Amino acid sequence: MIYEVGTILLVRDYQLPTKVKDKFFIVIGLIDNQLMIMSMTTSQVYFNPALIKAGVIKERDMSIYCFLKDCVIGQNGFAFHKNTFVSHRSNVLPFSFEKMASLNIEYLDCLTKEETINLIYSFYTYIGTSKRYKKLFEKILEKLSE
Repeated sequence: MIYEVGTILLVRDYQLPTKVKDKFFIVIGLIDNQLMIMSMTTSQVYFNPALIKAGVIKERDMSIYCFLKDCVIGQNGFAFHKNTFVSHRSNVLPFSFEKMASLNIEYLDCLTKEETINLIYSFYTYIGTSKRYKKLFEKILEKLSE
């Protein structure tokens, strides 16, 4: 199944390097109808908690995007129950459709247009995003701005 940019998914029993657990993902792109580009979320705070705010947070060499707890970000009312973060570093994850089909995926909602634009723009402007993905994000932002 192809999900649109901004889709919020819950992947049940996702295999992490050290354990298996349910993980939230947000679709941030699609390449040539072959790869879904996903970003994994976390509620772990790896920075000064006093910096928590909605949107982009930068501390030293770290850049993350924050969804505040209980703040509606989905078109159908979805909100995370904890402050939830998307790290820009190493968090552009390509998934083949075969890989997607092998996962236990639950569709939750799709980000509002404004939230989608803000999240994609944060990846687009992140200094560590590769040129390949910058081009993809630029096209997505152009389409969302129509």
